Amino acid sequence: MRNRLLTRLGVIAVAGLVLQLLLPHLSETAGLVLACAPIAAAGWYAATGFARQTRSHRGRQRLGMAFGAVSGGLLGVSYTLYTVDALTGAQAHLNTLASVTSIAAAVVAVPAILIAVPPFANWLARGTYLIDVATVAGAIFATAWQFALRPAAEALLPGARAQFGLTVSAEILAAALALMLISRTDAGRYRAMRVLAAGLALFALAALISVHNHTDGDAWYAHGLGAVYLIAGLVIAVASRSTLETDESGTRSQFSGMWSTLPHLPVIVALVSVIVPYVRDATLSPVLLGTLLSTSVLAVVRQLLNSLVVRGLVLDLEDQRRRLDHLAHHDMLTGLPNRTAFQVRGEQALTTIRPGTVTGVLLIDLDGFKTVNDTHGHAAGDALLRTAAGRITRALRDGDTAARLGGDEFAVVVPAVKDLGDAVAVGDRILREFAGAAVRGSVGVTVSSVPGRSLDELLHEADTALYAAKAAGKGLVRAYCTPSLAIGSTSSRSS
Repeated sequence: MRNRLLTRLGVIAVAGLVLQLLLPHLSETAGLVLACAPIAAAGWYAATGFARQTRSHRGRQRLGMAFGAVSGGLLGVSYTLYTVDALTGAQAHLNTLASVTSIAAAVVAVPAILIAVPPFANWLARGTYLIDVATVAGAIFATAWQFALRPAAEALLPGARAQFGLTVSAEILAAALALMLISRTDAGRYRAMRVLAAGLALFALAALISVHNHTDGDAWYAHGLGAVYLIAGLVIAVASRSTLETDESGTRSQFSGMWSTLPHLPVIVALVSVIVPYVRDATLSPVLLGTLLSTSVLAVVRQLLNSLVVRGLVLDLEDQRRRLDHLAHHDMLTGLPNRTAFQVRGEQALTTIRPGTVTGVLLIDLDGFKTVNDTHGHAAGDALLRTAAGRITRALRDGDTAARLGGDEFAVVVPAVKDLGDAVAVGDRILREFAGAAVRGSVGVTVSSVPGRSLDELLHEADTALYAAKAAGKGLVRAYCTPSLAIGSTSSRSS
């Protein structure tokens, strides 16, 4: 589809070049008809194309296509009138009506683009975008003023300058909006609107060249104007075709980076167009001075907004990092630390055992969990796991760590307790908490009194004690016995 579009645009460019080469060899009437008739046909073609697309779109895009159809129709009317005017001779009323209709076509095309392409999600991005539009419009105005608008405005009577300024402002704003849309990184998803914006920008360029030619007394088609007009009209016709429907994949092409730099071009041209005459003549008109000052203020405001945007992005990234870190180290169902986090905290507790204390490791398994899952479903099983996690946490001190290792298996590290009896007492408290919530479980307990033992070793010992608790009838606490421990096997049955 992209190759087909590039081929069509290439053919359009060649057609514009051929027309520009032919115009100097034709009479004025023949030249005007040859230039205007194809644009009129392109306008009507665009109107039918956009109208057809309204049937296959919904919501904002459908409304945008409807505005596009109206804009194409106005373009067709305008250049039909220009063609009739060329054939019938100088008809002032036809020429004026054609000009007004042409401006209306450009004005209606702007909401077509703005509606079809969704706005930015947050107000900071929208504010930055509007400032960029104003900056680009100022840059276009500065360049146009230097090369075409100033002599044209000076030649007009004071009463006609307001109308002239309004017309030019609409064209320049449309061009700025078009350039900003073309540069949007997500505009590739709305290719028809991007092409329509390109045609709109070309018509704005043609209007400025026309003012320049009229002021200097050049032929109407001079400075490539005939080619620009034809190319603009045909580009809008291409934009209306169904082959340019929305690309929902949003795939970025190799030209995405180039598009994003497009708004910088009028700013660079404007700076050059102002600096070169100033260096040569050491003069700067009040209009250009005001434009430059306004643009500078907008640049400062944009930087402030950019700072807020960047700050918001940094905060969002930090929040995402914290959430990802939490997800990486916590069980999603119960909110307890997961096996990875338990391993880290358990190893830390085992390497910092103070003299006269022990670190206890408890392994807890829920009794009858599989039956609950099979009988009442996974939702009931999940609720049981969350309840058990909450009850285990209630039975612990602030410095203790509880974790879900997987399934219905939980583990606890209790640092800095006096002896095995204190560790067993923690298991008893957990089973009492279980009894208050109709949860049953068994607990295996072991302790380490010297630094350096591995957590995996202690978990193995606690698992052995847990197996003994299960074998003894479940709902019990069993301690792992070694000859070095001061207290032997201990058991308690939950009430």
